[in-house]
Amino acid sequence: MLARKRGALRSVVVALCAIGWGAFVIGGCSEESRYSVLSFFFEGVPKPGQKTQWQQVARLPRRPPPAKATPTPAPVAVVEEKYPFGWLPALLKTLPHDAAGYPDMVAAFKEKKIDPLPGVEQDHVVPKPKKIADMDITLIPKGKTKVIFSHAIHTTLVTCKSCHQTPFKMTTGEKLSMDDCAMCHEQVAFPIKGECVRCHPAMKKKPPKVPPKEKLLDGRITLARAKSSDANLSGIPPASFPHLPHRVTYRCYACHPTVFPMKEEGTKPITMQEISSGKFCGVCHNGKIAFSGDDLGSCSRCHS
Repeated sequence: MLARKRGALRSVVVALCAIGWGAFVIGGCSEESRYSVLSFFFEGVPKPGQKTQWQQVARLPRRPPPAKATPTPAPVAVVEEKYPFGWLPALLKTLPHDAAGYPDMVAAFKEKKIDPLPGVEQDHVVPKPKKIADMDITLIPKGKTKVIFSHAIHTTLVTCKSCHQTPFKMTTGEKLSMDDCAMCHEQVAFPIKGECVRCHPAMKKKPPKVPPKEKLLDGRITLARAKSSDANLSGIPPASFPHLPHRVTYRCYACHPTVFPMKEEGTKPITMQEISSGKFCGVCHNGKIAFSGDDLGSCSRCHS
């Protein structure tokens, strides 16, 4: 232990002696010799006879990183909507109207103001229209109530199964009532009340007493909801179906009676599970033909 202490002390003494001797040698040397020795070990040593001038170190601004190349934005394809907002009111203004103020769809079809499709497009192919039955039947032969039923007008839009055997049984001597015609008229087609002359030409044409009701003009029906539906508890209103925007786009037999039997329309409960699986409204509302029934942002378009 003592030997270690002596060794350390000896090293310190030798180092002090070396430093002192070096300082003595440098101090005793000439300025040229001292400059040569110091400039060898250090930078910025003043030359003999040159005074030291202190200068503030100028710090250059940090060089910014190289700018990243801005990627060229991909071109955005703007899809033009087939039916933009407000298309239906604009179309209705161009259609011929009857005396009561309702759009005359038969006249509009003949004048080619509208061209409802006969069915849903499949693989970019639209089904061909069904054959029109060009046949007139006299329902009431004479008097002011004389009525001639035109099959050509009706079969342009609906099929035979839409009316036969329900409500018309096609039997001789069959008794008819205004309620039978009201299956379509009063709901979708022009109303029975006030429009007698359209079926009974011998009657006098009377001006309408009241303007058309928007509800009848739209042909809106409320669809039935299952009692077990969770929507009953959440307060979501039942879905309603407007015939008007659909009937100017498709002929009636595109949906009736294959997708929606006319007697069950609005009475048979329809679930969202069935729509999502491609039934009922889901035949068209699948995100391809029309907006999807699963699109939560479109709920208010049916439930309002």
